[in-house]
Formats: sequence, structure tokens, C-alpha cells
Amino acid sequence: MNERLKFLGRLEERRLEAERLRLRLRGLRDSLRDVLDPFETVEDLDGEKLAALALEFADLQVQCREAIAEMALIRKTLGR
Repeated sequence: MNERLKFLGRLEERRLEAERLRLRLRGLRDSLRDVLDPFETVEDLDGEKLAALALEFADLQVQCREAIAEMALIRKTLGR
């Protein structure tokens, strides 16, 4: 297989992965906003749910940034 085609395939894989992660991050952001109801008292907020959502968000954000960085490296390698 041509090396350029291999890089282009990898770039597309990472683009799709980044888009999947972005969609999940948007959903988590909305879930966090929903759980962080400004009309609830702070002691009534579901802290465990907030923590779980925030940890998942942070993990996926790191993965998304890694995918974007890899895409930039592949584009640089391809001269794009």
C-alpha cells in the first residue's frame, strides 16, 4: 500500500474518532448543565453523578485533543 494512502486512511480514522468524541463531549456538557440546576440548593445536587460526568468529560477531552494533535501531525507529514 502506498504510504500516502496509509496516512490519508489514518487521518480519516482520527477525524471520525474526533467527531465521535466531540459529539459525546457535547452530550456530557449538556448532562452536566442539567445536573447543575441553578435553582437547586448546592446540598441537593447529585455530587456523585456530577463527579462521574466530569471525570468522563475530562477523559474524553484528553482523547479528543490527542486525536486532533495526531491529525495535525499527519497533515504536516502530508504537506497539507
